[in-house]
Amino acid sequence: MNARVRGPRSYLDVRYSSEARPYTDYPEQLAGHLTKEYLAGRRGALLDLGSGRGEFLHAFANQGFSAVGVDRCRPTEKRFAERIAIADFETDALPFEDQAFDVIFNKSVFEHTRDITHLLNECHRVLVPGGRMISLVPDWRAQWRHFFDDWTHVRPFTVVGLSECLTCHGFDVREAKRFRQLPALWKRPYLHAFADVAALLPERLKTNKIVRFSKEWMVLVVADRPETTEGSG
Repeated sequence: MNARVRGPRSYLDVRYSSEARPYTDYPEQLAGHLTKEYLAGRRGALLDLGSGRGEFLHAFANQGFSAVGVDRCRPTEKRFAERIAIADFETDALPFEDQAFDVIFNKSVFEHTRDITHLLNECHRVLVPGGRMISLVPDWRAQWRHFFDDWTHVRPFTVVGLSECLTCHGFDVREAKRFRQLPALWKRPYLHAFADVAALLPERLKTNKIVRFSKEWMVLVVADRPETTEGSG
């Protein structure tokens, strides 16, 4: 009897399967935190760039945004996939009108993109003047040992690197910092010392969520599309 041959599987189905990364309330917590800290008074249309399974799209919709998403492929699991368009970030125009969005959110997207200029020009195009983009990428300083465990990673970033990249592409950077993903730290900054200690524990303990999130810093950059273009008028 011939063995069954498995065909190709998508990146989302392998890297972000529900078995490898079970659904949690983390997207809701992060969307709530970012909305409170950086989007106070802002609502309207939000683009979840690199939507993945659609969890953050759903979470920002729960914060009151009219949220849609775009990614390179649509997840086979349909839980949150109903509002995700498809585009190749390296070559395609984003399938939206000019100035269609008040906010763009992206998490773990830019490090997958070789032609960052094309993608950032598209982000600039679809964002309204005065609109805000919140970007999160792995911090190379903290994650270099396992950055390429994800075979689709091609572009490392630091705080300085991402800040200057966005500035060079016409965005005004409002805040740039290293960011830990532990929700407990957002409300209790005094616990950062505890996270510093947890980050020193051996790599083999990374199966513990507190240890993993203490080690895996992100870069968080908040940037706006300027209200006017310099030299226009």
